[in-house]
Amino acid sequence: MNRTDARGWTLLELLTVLALLALVLGWTGFGFRDLLPGLNLQGAVQDLVLDLQYTRWRAMAQNQYYRLVFFTDQEAYALEREAGNGAGRWPGQVEGALREFNNPGSPYYHPGVELLQVSRNPVFTPRGMVSGSTIVLQCEGRRKVITVSSQGRVKVE
Repeated sequence: MNRTDARGWTLLELLTVLALLALVLGWTGFGFRDLLPGLNLQGAVQDLVLDLQYTRWRAMAQNQYYRLVFFTDQEAYALEREAGNGAGRWPGQVEGALREFNNPGSPYYHPGVELLQVSRNPVFTPRGMVSGSTIVLQCEGRRKVITVSSQGRVKVE
């Protein structure tokens, strides 16, 4: 049999390729592990910003006061509609599920994200105005500050 007629790979060539592939995948896997805290934090920030915008829209559409209530000890928050007019407005009626960052059963699950600080629960008026608020989220040393202005604008730093 001629060597020029031979087809296929030798065992040594296959083992060399598999070893190189394993090295590359190993290095890549460790790199992705370092990215996960930043991705979890970014996901939590996006969910929170969307809920802030949704709460503002809901207040204007329903012509009622709405707010987000934060529970820093539970790493969670909830959307709440006013109970009535006047001084007895809060606590109101919770709408939807509790948004929990560290509960695997929650659609808002972002492991490792901590709700560090909330200056006040943002209350949205029927005209879209809001009591300004600052919210701080953290995940493994990375920190994001979400600021809600009195006009309802949301800024992430």
